[in-house]
Amino acid sequence: MIYYSILCNSFSFEIHYKPHFMKKNILLLCFIFCINLYSQIDSNSLFALPKATTLEIKGISSPLEGSLVYSSTDRHIYKYTGSVWVPFDGSETNIIAGDNINITGTGTTSDPYIINAVPATLVLNPDGTYTFSNGVDPDVIITRGGAGHAPIVSQSNATGNCNDFQTNETRDIIITGDFFDGSSVVTISGQVVNSIIVNSVNQIIANVTAGTVSGSYDIQVTTGAGTGTLANGFVIKTGLISHNYATGDITLSSRMSYIAGNLDRTSGNSWNEQGYSLIYGIPLGNEGHLNFTAGGGINRYRMIGLNSDPASNSHYNSLDYAIYLTGYRLNIYENGIHRGDYGTYTFGDQFEINVNCNGIVTYKKNGTVFYTSSVAVSSILYLDSSFYSFNAEVYNISISY
Repeated sequence: MIYYSILCNSFSFEIHYKPHFMKKNILLLCFIFCINLYSQIDSNSLFALPKATTLEIKGISSPLEGSLVYSSTDRHIYKYTGSVWVPFDGSETNIIAGDNINITGTGTTSDPYIINAVPATLVLNPDGTYTFSNGVDPDVIITRGGAGHAPIVSQSNATGNCNDFQTNETRDIIITGDFFDGSSVVTISGQVVNSIIVNSVNQIIANVTAGTVSGSYDIQVTTGAGTGTLANGFVIKTGLISHNYATGDITLSSRMSYIAGNLDRTSGNSWNEQGYSLIYGIPLGNEGHLNFTAGGGINRYRMIGLNSDPASNSHYNSLDYAIYLTGYRLNIYENGIHRGDYGTYTFGDQFEINVNCNGIVTYKKNGTVFYTSSVAVSSILYLDSSFYSFNAEVYNISISY
């Protein structure tokens, strides 16, 4: 008989066998026996967390940060973060944010996760560079590489009737196009460019003082990449031309006369006599004005003004815009509608009915506006009048446009 002494997991034992018993069978039995011994752990030696219901856990007074408790309610382990109890046994959510994402919150019902994307901005700097910022990373300055694009100048608001400049006028103009930058320089031949503001790659505001010579001028915008030109982009309007009426220029009804610039009624009293002219007219959309001087005489009534259809009749109710001189009172009538009494006038006062390029009509006495019409011009306007009284004179009639 042969003896084997076996040490297994701190246990020792002996096996007695006869020679005919196979050695390998004995070793296998020993291995199985050792495994069985090793797997038999005493439950009393296990570590156990304190156990409570979830409600009881949340009611624990002043727990230490990092404390652990097992919930018998949902069978999760809870951890105290210093402010709240949170489960951490695999049910928690892990969120990984990139550089341009902000995350706040702990992921609980009372303090849920809040995820905000930080918008990136690209701002043009006065020197032509750009600043890229996402609010998280350091700002990046972007400089245009190579020669870039030469400016394109496509439009300005310094042309077209009301937008045309008067000589020596100073005001802002808007220049639009593309590829403007902080190095942009605006040049307008014969004019003074006082300052510019580059609002964007597409817009420049330039303050300009016009010269003294009427005409059309090119606008140039120059950057480090080249020059762009808007042909005839700046216009100084031609001064208004004044037209005095010759004797044959005015059509007279039977009791009217026009001699040496003096329009007068020769006899009778009724709203049935007129003098008008189709020789000169203020075109629609153009500036212009009618001028005349008041004659004397008390209790003499006459209207003089501008009309789109002066040949239609001689009554004042067809006059589009008229000054009514009655005795020594000053009134306005438009198509027979009384627009108000504006005080007195005297012999020799200068009157003007002015039309601007937007079709707004104003009335002036001795250079001062006393009434602005609410009715815009809709057609070409000619000299027209309606005379009631004998010897109701009007002098120095002229029209400018």
